[in-house]
Formats: sequence, structure tokens, C-alpha cells
Amino acid sequence: MTETRDVQRESPAAKANVEDQLTSTGGPTCDSTASQPSSQLQSSFFSALPLEIRQSIYRHLWLATGSTQHVYQSGASLLAPLSHCRCIADLDAEDTREVELARILNTPPGDPATVEAGVGPGSTEERDAIMEWRYRVVSTWCNHWPCEEEPPVLRAVDTDALEDGSEEKETMPLKNRESQHRLLVKEFSPFLATLLTCRRMHGEAVDSIYDATTFSFVGTDALSRFLNTTAPDSLARITKLHLTWRAPIATYMNLDSEESLTEMARWEKMWAEVALKIPRLKELRIWAYPCYARYPMPHEEWLRALHQFGNVPKFDVSFRWFQNPPTPDTGPLDFLDDAPFEYDRIPPVQDNPLHFHWRRLIGLPPDEPRHPVSRRQKKRRYLGRAL
Repeated sequence: MTETRDVQRESPAAKANVEDQLTSTGGPTCDSTASQPSSQLQSSFFSALPLEIRQSIYRHLWLATGSTQHVYQSGASLLAPLSHCRCIADLDAEDTREVELARILNTPPGDPATVEAGVGPGSTEERDAIMEWRYRVVSTWCNHWPCEEEPPVLRAVDTDALEDGSEEKETMPLKNRESQHRLLVKEFSPFLATLLTCRRMHGEAVDSIYDATTFSFVGTDALSRFLNTTAPDSLARITKLHLTWRAPIATYMNLDSEESLTEMARWEKMWAEVALKIPRLKELRIWAYPCYARYPMPHEEWLRALHQFGNVPKFDVSFRWFQNPPTPDTGPLDFLDDAPFEYDRIPPVQDNPLHFHWRRLIGLPPDEPRHPVSRRQKKRRYLGRAL
């Protein structure tokens, strides 16, 4: 029998401190007698391979791991630790979530007497498919929903090495030991494994991580937490930043409302920190979606915070699924004439696919959650590590 369990016991704060040490310029603090890394000449990796070859190996490792890494919060709490996964989505592909939902809803309901094994229109399978696409439509991962649902790489670990009483277990018959529960834990990240190998490898590899990796944040909460928990030297190395932003309702509310003022202050503070802490940005891309499709565009004031990045060579913003009747869904907007970024506008499906199908949704939750919980790794739950 296999179960999933967290085998690490350190607190999120301790994990954050370890990550800061690993990715900072000097690595973990040490006394002056050990300030220089060992040459590690007993290792053929260092003694036989020149630096150029080793650097090439590091770059190929980062490429195989995923050149774009999503950074997301692993739980609903604002204090939930950050985690990461590779991006598998096509950034330039059409977002067809509502189209797929409409396709399923437009399938004619089937006669229950003709449905075999619960498969077909009107079946439990169809209802589950409807709910799958409803949750994808409101996912905070937006067009990256395939990344959200991609399961992690897990490895089995014997409980013998993790629990007390190992001597007693050694006396057990082999058959009994094999029947013991096994744990599934998240496979170690190549990033962390490389940085932990030794100080010399850390020093050689750390710069190439940031040169080769695009940091793609799922929501502003993840970006804000990353800015506040990552070492300054590490932040200063980042050159490529992506953000998937599901704009809150406050972005088009009355600017004088308390909710709007609070959200605006958090938004402006976050971008001010990005400009200060990540000064080497060469690429900034934002995919902006409304909280729900066909909601209005954010007020002009919300985009002013982005004007401080006019010196970023590649700066693009994609506005998707916003609708401002009677303003055209595509084309120029007056308040974006002086924007320092290139932008496009992708209109939503004109009509909400659910509006004409309420009778078929009996027994389903009537509303999507305003703040949906991440569904990443939902099919094989485990309590994994942070970054």
C-alpha cells in the first residue's frame, strides 16, 4: 500500500531561511577559515571537466528542468509556503476554456435509459466534465490551467529510514518488512539539489539558474511573498518575470471605496518593490484576466504603476476576456496611448455559456468560488516541500 505524506518537519520560516542562504551570493554563512570553497579535486566532475563544460552541463540541466518555472502559493492561506513547477503551457495559444465549457453544455441531454455505464450526455461523467471546465474558467492559473493540474514527480521512500525503532524493524521477517507502508514524497528539485551539493558547485551554478530561468508568478500574492522572503542578492539576479493576474473586482470599483483603496495600495507597493529589488529586468510579461469573464477593464489608475518599467526591453501586457460596453472589445484604448508596454486585447465569448443551461445544472454548485483554492496535484495529495 502506498500513501503520501510529508517527511520534512521544519517550519515554513526555516525553509525560507534555507532558501535565502542557498540562493544568496555568498551561500550559507561560515567563519573566515572556511570562506573559500574546497577545490573538490577528488571529484572527477571538477578535476577532469573544464569550467566551460561544467557550465554547459548546468545550462542543459536547467533547460531539462523547465526554462519557465511557475512560483505559486501551496495553500489558500496568505502565509502558505511557496512552491514551484515547470510551465508546460503554450503562452501564445488561444485560451479555449469557455469554448470547451460551451461545447460540453451544448451537447444535447441524453435519455437516461440509453446511457450505458454512466457514460454519455446527461451522465455523471458529463456533470464531472462540466465542473472540471467551470473550475478551469475561474482558476487563478488562468491560461496555465494545464500546469496547475500537472501531477508532481513522486518517489517512494521506505518508512524504516524515517521512523524510530529501526533496530526492531531489522529483526522482522522480510515479508513483514515489505508489507510496511511506503511514503510518496516530492522528488527533489534539481535547482536545490545542485545548490546543496557543495559550495564550489553552488558558486558555479547559481548565476546560470537566473540567466536561464523565467520566473512566472501565479497571482500577486505569490509575487509579493517571493519579494519579501527571498534574499536581495537572489532577487537582483532575476532578468525575466511573468505574471498571471486575475484582476480583483476592486480594479473597476469606485476608486474611493475602502476595498479599492486597500487593493490599490498593495498593488502599487508590490510594483515599487519589483522596480527596486529586481533592477536587471530584461523581460516583463503580464497576462491580465478579469475576476470573471466579461467584467470591465481595470481603471486607468491601476496601470500607472507599470509605467516605471519603461526601460525594460521586452514589456508586454495581454488583456483577456475584459468587456466594457459600449466600448469595443478590441483595438486601442485612449488611456493606453502612452503606455510603455506593447499590449493586445482578446475579447471573451460574447455570452456566458452557463446562462442558457441552468436547468441542466441542478445538483451542481450554483456559483464558482470568488477565491478558488489551487487545484494543483489534486489527484494525488501530499504535503510537499516549499521551494
